[in-house]
Amino acid sequence: MEHRGISFSIVEMSFPHGWRWTVGKGKTVTVGVCATKQDAIRQAQTFIDAVVDWAV
Repeated sequence: MEHRGISFSIVEMSFPHGWRWTVGKGKTVTVGVCATKQDAIRQAQTFIDAVVDWAV
């Protein structure tokens, strides 16, 4: 998936149950875990928004 030109991935985990989001840019990778897929997408996009807005 992509948001504001930065790619991220959403993966369902079996143990512990939930969804993991990963944002990678260069050598930096940020990961988070959420209960639902929608929450994981929202958190990844919010993180990307914060990084892009901070860099401008």
